[in-house]
Amino acid sequence: MIGAFVPERPRFAAPEKVAALNDDVARDEDPTLTGDLLEIHFMSERGGSQDIWASRRADPGSPWETPTVELLEKLNSAENEDTPAISNDGLRLWFFRGGEQQTGIWMSERASRGDPWGAPLFVEALNPGHEDGTQAMNAHVDLPELRAVVGLNGPETQGWDLAIASRDSPEDAWGEFVPLAELNDAGDQLAPFLFDDGRQLFYRSGDDLFWARRPGPNDAFEAPEALEELNSPDARENDPYLSPDGSVVFFSSERSGGTDIYEARRIAP
Repeated sequence: MIGAFVPERPRFAAPEKVAALNDDVARDEDPTLTGDLLEIHFMSERGGSQDIWASRRADPGSPWETPTVELLEKLNSAENEDTPAISNDGLRLWFFRGGEQQTGIWMSERASRGDPWGAPLFVEALNPGHEDGTQAMNAHVDLPELRAVVGLNGPETQGWDLAIASRDSPEDAWGEFVPLAELNDAGDQLAPFLFDDGRQLFYRSGDDLFWARRPGPNDAFEAPEALEELNSPDARENDPYLSPDGSVVFFSSERSGGTDIYEARRIAP
């Protein structure tokens, strides 16, 4: 209908394992990329604990370099770090840290892409209810940094539920988190990735990836659809990241027997 916002669900070719990023034994997941697709951060257990690793490449058609933790010394600690989400320009990184002190969403910044990450800070605004036992993880801040979606688990949730907060500009404080009640159910909803000015969302429900849309950024989401071509019937898929132009999706999957990072090219409508 003319004037109506009715996008079709994005569809993708068969996923392929990103061999250069994966370790044969360790769990590798939570991929997040800079907007130019030249730098990727992800969680890996190859160092013996859950840490954030990174890799670069010369251009989107070049192979990834060997992953390293060289510039992430201040991010990784004796605690577990995972579910990183990097800003479009690559200068801010939100991630989950679990441990004895202030479990939840932390953020680090750096002056340039070649600099090491600075000492991270616990983000009070992205950890709603943490004083009362609510845990937040899997934070995703959208491209213009005006909306943040997290997974929450606490006294008021059904398990892991999705919730969203907004602000008018990146300099403003985050508003109150609002549960995405139309998408939450008795299972776990996690790994959100919001795009298209807040009108489309990828996320994990149970063991599969789903897509949902809404007419406007303040409307309720319509019934979600499974991303069938990305989901494997006997494995968990997780952690979707969609490139800014929508041409490629990265995610993690257990289909190979371990947990590895995959990518899939979008099929033109």
